[in-house]
Amino acid sequence: MPTETTLAVPVPAEPVRTDPASRFGAPQAFTAVSFPVLGGALHVAGVPLQDIFVLLGGCGALGAAAVVAVGGGRRRAAALAGAVLLAAAGK
Repeated sequence: MPTETTLAVPVPAEPVRTDPASRFGAPQAFTAVSFPVLGGALHVAGVPLQDIFVLLGGCGALGAAAVVAVGGGRRRAAALAGAVLLAAAGK
């Protein structure tokens, strides 16, 4: 039989996270590396630079739109789409 009194210390079910989440991770690093590599490979393959810039610019715009839609909500995505349409119309 134990003769000493022990105190029970509650243990949290999940560890408490004190450091903020990093904004730069593997997906961002992959994108930062893959765009120049893809552009270089297309240039070596003989694709004109203007076509490469249009392709990679379109890919970047789609990625930015996806991030805004997921992280910024529908209102921000709608504002971005409206701005793009106005810019495309030349107004």
